[in-house]
Amino acid sequence: MSENDNEFVQNKLDLLCQGSDEMGPVFVDFEASSLSQRSWPIEVGLSWLEGRRVIVESKLIRPRSEWPEDDWSAKSEAVHGIPRCDLNHAEAADDVVSWLRNVVRGRVLASDAPEFDQRWLNRLLGNSTGGNIRDFDQLAWWAFSDEGVLNPGKLHRVYRAMTKQRTAHRAGPDAQNLCYAWRAGIGK
Repeated sequence: MSENDNEFVQNKLDLLCQGSDEMGPVFVDFEASSLSQRSWPIEVGLSWLEGRRVIVESKLIRPRSEWPEDDWSAKSEAVHGIPRCDLNHAEAADDVVSWLRNVVRGRVLASDAPEFDQRWLNRLLGNSTGGNIRDFDQLAWWAFSDEGVLNPGKLHRVYRAMTKQRTAHRAGPDAQNLCYAWRAGIGK
């Protein structure tokens, strides 16, 4: 990240740690057709804080016609449990993009696997521009330090909360787990 990006993120995180949920991060997770470079998103989950409440929403995504159907992986399906036929009745990708933009509204997006989730976000957005997904661990280090000095108590709460959560391999619950960990760090 550039120095300007770091300053922008730090300013937003400073607001969050002062209690402003409006500027708090939105945690994102995707499930996909496979893990290949050609893969496409099949589900997106978002989670954020409203006060102490953890809000979670997710959407299945009907594939665009230009997404390569031959990239569907039976191994990935076995992990996330979403049959390909369920996507035929899912929301259109453009409708999911509109919903996502409405929920995020300029807030920081955070993920525990940004290299994958960024690829799937970009694929979902198509030719539209979107935000960069930030690394959850990096944001936690920035947010839960005191004037640049690491606060191990807060970070311990974040990672303890993460270890208590089961990875569901579904976008909504996995994004929700990140939000619960974040909430533990800020002590809400």
